[in-house]
Amino acid sequence: MFQINWKLKALLYKLFSVFNFKKIFYFSQKYITKRSKINITEVDKSWKFHTRSIQKNDVKKILEVGAGKSLSQNLYISYVLNNSVQQVVIDINEMIDFELLNQANDQISTMLKLKKRAYVKNLAQLKEVYRIDYRAPLKLENLNEEKFDMCISTTALEHFTLEDIKDYLNKLKKVLSKNAIVSSAIDYSDHYSHTDRRISKLNFLSFSEAKWRKYNNQFLFQNRLRHQDYKKIFEETGYNIIEVILGPTLQPPRLVSNEFDSSNNKTFVGWAYFLIKEKFD
Repeated sequence: MFQINWKLKALLYKLFSVFNFKKIFYFSQKYITKRSKINITEVDKSWKFHTRSIQKNDVKKILEVGAGKSLSQNLYISYVLNNSVQQVVIDINEMIDFELLNQANDQISTMLKLKKRAYVKNLAQLKEVYRIDYRAPLKLENLNEEKFDMCISTTALEHFTLEDIKDYLNKLKKVLSKNAIVSSAIDYSDHYSHTDRRISKLNFLSFSEAKWRKYNNQFLFQNRLRHQDYKKIFEETGYNIIEVILGPTLQPPRLVSNEFDSSNNKTFVGWAYFLIKEKFD
């Protein structure tokens, strides 16, 4: 995997933000850093979590917020559940890349040893062949009166601000049917460590909020919320936590900012899966 010093990467992203170089950012991900390259050799644990929850709860229509470029997770669900579930995927910006999507189709069908479905070149074919309805640019509040049995997100919430998470959870209630579930996989690691092996997977916990602003940016915004923070947010916004699966506890960095609770082992958990449901009196 492409490796780059995390501080240099943060600086480049800051420049992209200042000059609004969004197209250059996506180009570099696809052709230079190859961060968008599709290389699926095993089933992602998050896909298993979501699919199991779909099956256990007899879900027929799901909403995903922020699915990205290749829709790999959505293709997996479509294959494994044999198109029995309608998927609506929304993004604030149109990010879908049909070249990457078709690569994912090749690799997922091969991995699952299932007959490969037809390549798709447009949104109409995507909806017809995979029952995936991709809509972008679109915000949650613009779904009107449509109702869903489930909302899923994978490695998305860690990129929301605290206020945006609360807003998202409150707006979800308007589009979820009664007894609908919300399935969220959250990556608690420092995402800069994904392309810089020299730093701790929790490197960002070394910094105070004031100092971290130097490195945070719109292209890789990280809220640094910990497991206990998400638990509190879900409960305070009116949800019951039905299931939690915790990832391993990671080695903390040598220095941890006093803004984080070092006495709580949950502060250093690497990832988690939450299944939640709205509370009703």
